[in-house]
Amino acid sequence: MRNQKDRSFSMAWVYASTIKQSMWWGVESLPEKVGYALTDVPHCAEDGKLKAFYIIGEDPVQSDPDAAGVRKALDQLELVVLQDIFMNKTALHADVILPATSWGEHGGVFSGADRRFQRFRKAVDAQGDVKDDWVIICELAKRFGYEMNYKNTEEIWNEMISLTPSFAGATYARLEQLGSIQWPCRTVEETGTPYLFKGNIFQTPSKKGNFFATEWRPPVEQPDADYPLVLSTVREVGHYSSRTMTGNCWGLAKLADEPGYLQIHPDDADKLGIVDEELVRVTTRRGSVMTRALVTDRVRAGVVYMTYQWWVGACNELTIHVVDPISKTPEYKYCAVKVEAISDQKQAEEDLTAEYNELKRKLGGSVSQ
Repeated sequence: MRNQKDRSFSMAWVYASTIKQSMWWGVESLPEKVGYALTDVPHCAEDGKLKAFYIIGEDPVQSDPDAAGVRKALDQLELVVLQDIFMNKTALHADVILPATSWGEHGGVFSGADRRFQRFRKAVDAQGDVKDDWVIICELAKRFGYEMNYKNTEEIWNEMISLTPSFAGATYARLEQLGSIQWPCRTVEETGTPYLFKGNIFQTPSKKGNFFATEWRPPVEQPDADYPLVLSTVREVGHYSSRTMTGNCWGLAKLADEPGYLQIHPDDADKLGIVDEELVRVTTRRGSVMTRALVTDRVRAGVVYMTYQWWVGACNELTIHVVDPISKTPEYKYCAVKVEAISDQKQAEEDLTAEYNELKRKLGGSVSQ
């Protein structure tokens, strides 16, 4: 994920690869060929393979590597549609913005990393002209000529579990009764399965798990004389994901705010004349950002770390667009950077405030100093 919204019902589309489901939706078949991964989109746009991009609950300009390349790709597309709960950096490049409800403004089912389903309910009524994600999708489907009609989320959930045998027993009634259910749960008499492959039986012809080894591949971009340090991006507490939601929370902003920190070892800081808590300039072959130094022996010499949720100190302006050939995961953990001290700290602080205010203005908000 990568996503700041509840995506309770997206799994209904994820599991749409079976014949049974295609028949349910009135189509003869679904494509057997695997499509493009999300991280392929910038290259596909550059090559003219894509004309439009419909984004739900994501902020690729903030969360994807090489942000400048992502912005260029979005601007090359004929149509960009963004469906989200707040304005974000990607919205600045969208042709159409569809405002959706947040997690507290609708109900549904959560699915956790432990395969646990839990039902949740709307806490407050949404303000303004916003709709639940599933309502937006239904209304679009109708305009495209497909009558997608549901009365509520339970109807969507019932369709999903009826088409996915391992979910079949996780009805709303059973979720209400048990509080939560871990799939597989194939009948309403079952209470769920605490571990996936019960009895060591796997979903393979041999019923055994298949393991394969992959050869180690070195990172594509190595440090050199011009960019002598390694940048690795990490997550830290205080804000969530790309900060589309938590960046609009004044309480969290009091705990941690722009431009974030660059963690750097004391030996590297001494060599570069960098002082703890001062603003510094971080640069790669793709971009440059300003952030604040956190001098700490928590990190190794030669390696610096940045969190990716900051809008001004955006480390994905720096990261490289190289992906693993199997998982398509970007190489967030390794690229070559240089770090420079800034002599005029007063001017740097003023520039930081101006840049932050300008960005918030574009996103429709304001910053109080």
